[in-house]
Amino acid sequence: MRGSSSRHRQAGFTLLEVLLVAMLMGLVATAVTLSMGGARGDRELDKQARRFMATLQQAQEYSVMDGRLVGLRIEEHGWQFMQRGAKDRKWQALTGDKILGQVQLPDTMLLAIELEGFSWRSESDEKTEQGRDEKERTPQVLIFPGGELSPFVLTLTQQDEDVRYLRTVKADEFGRLQLLQDGEEGAE
Repeated sequence: MRGSSSRHRQAGFTLLEVLLVAMLMGLVATAVTLSMGGARGDRELDKQARRFMATLQQAQEYSVMDGRLVGLRIEEHGWQFMQRGAKDRKWQALTGDKILGQVQLPDTMLLAIELEGFSWRSESDEKTEQGRDEKERTPQVLIFPGGELSPFVLTLTQQDEDVRYLRTVKADEFGRLQLLQDGEEGAE
C-alpha cells in the first residue's frame, strides 16, 4: 500500500509555467495598448471623413426635399454648404443649421479637392476665391435637386508626429460616395 501512494503526483502548474503565462499576457497587453495609441490620429481622420460623407448625404436630401441647388465649399481646414439667395441669386452660406452649418477641422487636418469634368483650376481659381470677401465666395461642388452632384475627390490628411494619415472620399455624378483608406484604389 505504501508504494501506491508515492506514485500519485500532485496536479497543478509549475512556477515556470505560471511565469510564462504572465509574460505572454503582458506582451499581449502591451501590443494592444501600443496599437490603440498609435492609431488615434487614424481614427480621428476616419471619423471626420465619415462625418463629411454623412453631412453631404444630408445636404443631398435637403436639396431633393427643398428642390433647390445646394453648393459645397471646401477650404483647407473645413467645409461650408451654401445656397443661392432668392433675390440676388448670389451664393450664401447656410447658417443656423446644426447639420449643414460650417465645419472647422483641427489645424493638423488638411482638406484638398480635385474636381472631375469641370474647369475649376485649383490654383488660379482658388487664388481668385481667396481674394474675395468671404460672403462673395462660390462653391466648388454643386448638389442638384435630383440628388446628383459634381464629381470630385476629397483628400483628408492628418500629420501626427512622424506619421501621416490619409483618407479619400470619392463622389460620382450620381451622388454615390465612397471612402477609401490609405493608398486604396476605388473600383471604376
